[in-house]
Amino acid sequence: GRVHGVFFDNTYRSTFDIGKESRAYYDFGAEGGKLDYYVIAGPSPADVLARYSDLTGHMQLPPLWAVGYQQCRYSYYPDSTVRAIAREFRSRRIPADAVWFDIHYMKEYRVFTWDHDRFPAPDQLLADLDRAGFATVAIVDPGVKRDPGYSVYDDGVARDVFVHRPDGSLFVGPVWPGPAVFPDFTRASARAWWADQIARFSSAGLTGIWNDMNEPSVFNVASATMPDDVLFANDGQPGNHAQDHNVYGQQMSRATRDGLLKLRPRERPFVLTRATYAGGQRYAAVWTGDNTADWQHLSDGITTLLGMGISGYPFVGNDIGGFAGRGSAELWTRWAEPAAFFPFMRGHAEFSTPPKEPWAFGEPWETYNRRAIERRYTYLPYIYNAFYESSHSGMPMMRALVLESPDDPATYNLSSEFLFGHDLLVAPVLAPGDSGRNVYFPQGTWYDAERLKEFAGRKWTAVPAAIDALPLFVREGAILFRAPVMQTTRDWVTAPLSFEVFAQSATSRTYYEDDGKYDGASSVREVRYTPDASGATFHLSAARGAYQPQHQANLVVIHFARRPQQVVWRSGNQERPLADWTFDEPTQTLTVRFPQATEEAELVLRW
Repeated sequence: GRVHGVFFDNTYRSTFDIGKESRAYYDFGAEGGKLDYYVIAGPSPADVLARYSDLTGHMQLPPLWAVGYQQCRYSYYPDSTVRAIAREFRSRRIPADAVWFDIHYMKEYRVFTWDHDRFPAPDQLLADLDRAGFATVAIVDPGVKRDPGYSVYDDGVARDVFVHRPDGSLFVGPVWPGPAVFPDFTRASARAWWADQIARFSSAGLTGIWNDMNEPSVFNVASATMPDDVLFANDGQPGNHAQDHNVYGQQMSRATRDGLLKLRPRERPFVLTRATYAGGQRYAAVWTGDNTADWQHLSDGITTLLGMGISGYPFVGNDIGGFAGRGSAELWTRWAEPAAFFPFMRGHAEFSTPPKEPWAFGEPWETYNRRAIERRYTYLPYIYNAFYESSHSGMPMMRALVLESPDDPATYNLSSEFLFGHDLLVAPVLAPGDSGRNVYFPQGTWYDAERLKEFAGRKWTAVPAAIDALPLFVREGAILFRAPVMQTTRDWVTAPLSFEVFAQSATSRTYYEDDGKYDGASSVREVRYTPDASGATFHLSAARGAYQPQHQANLVVIHFARRPQQVVWRSGNQERPLADWTFDEPTQTLTVRFPQATEEAELVLRW
């Protein structure tokens, strides 16, 4: 086939020349180690990613709250500020699932501590946030303050978990707490020690952990990291920092995940990391670090996320609105719109910037931003199903068009738009003042997700995009899984579930559901829609799995339909007419409410 992959499995500082020196070949190499690489056969990009994921490991399904909107700042303190942020989200009816704690929650930047002047009762704060529907995530860096009398430092020294220089002394480097030592995450005993610290610290009620500065970063040196000769254990095959720099962050997130699992063995853990290595998708989501509040970073950030997806990291995101710099109200809104379809959706800002919460810019921007975040929640079942698919196939949720259209040269260098899952095309506005853009539609027929206007594939088309609108398109044949606006993903358990059909011929999709928290019972169903001249059938296979959905209502929304003369529900050996339906003549959209059923069932329509 025309597609193959090359995975260069070498942890030393590496170089790659992909066609710069010559279009006839590419080359790669490293400063040390083995020339160990895999050529992964296609013939399609999906085949390559599937085999790469089988080799390096698959992303695990995250807890459902981690798929919701997250709010962070460097930093929210004291505890009254955190409480106020949570109240603002709920009182303004802006959906959100988590509040994050940056480094100012610590006592003088000592990891695994709370500053009790700023946070006098962290257990109570975390419990109150949980009752308000918020998960909580705290940053934990690798640098441990060199401070005799500080229990984490003393215990780590006693257990010999920190890295050493060649002369046997501890390596000490300056980071946020000042002089600090660093765990050797390539040693099993150090990972176990770190996992114990994470479990103890998180037992206060934290829901997730954020690993930052884990390249590892070191201040006041030209390299911004440790010297190459710092020693590492490498699980019995001793090495040095030159060899292990690129796996340090991955092994830290591995140990962090182990700690959360030690504390709550049945619950899915959530870890966010800045640094990782091939296979790190098994342990943590990845965000792209400190970006800047400008339009170039909005555009480049999408390119970066698409590249990470192609490289085997499905659960990725960046800081909405830009971390550094003031930015503008328009920029935040235009960033939040596509970010509703970034796998990881978080607003974040530096301490020296003005407030950048979704309401901070006033009206009408608050309304626009609420609408962008609400879109995330109304597509939550579809988004979660894309996560489920990715955890099995290796295909990223957020996809460069080339992954699905490898035979279309127009997609090869296209990163200003992207697919989310198989059926949604997202084409954000990426320049200030623009009220529209040109969109490239890949092979097939596409529909505007809201206005239902039809677009032909394999061509560029100008589309309008008001400031509060995201150009969003649906593939012909799609069956989208939808929800109403919710304030938190916790509402999804009982919220109405809708199947939205965009098809003028027979089509089918697979629908997955579980409780979003435990790796236990789940439910998988085949959903099939078959129209013909006399009517249509909407068919649900018997659910496979033990999970019992608890939705208040189930609806099917069928576009391009006709007003039915008869609506019949068949389930088991029973058949009965349904009267709870509406038909919108201008859009030719039929909406039918149908009963909950886990056995095989179908809705029969007669025009």
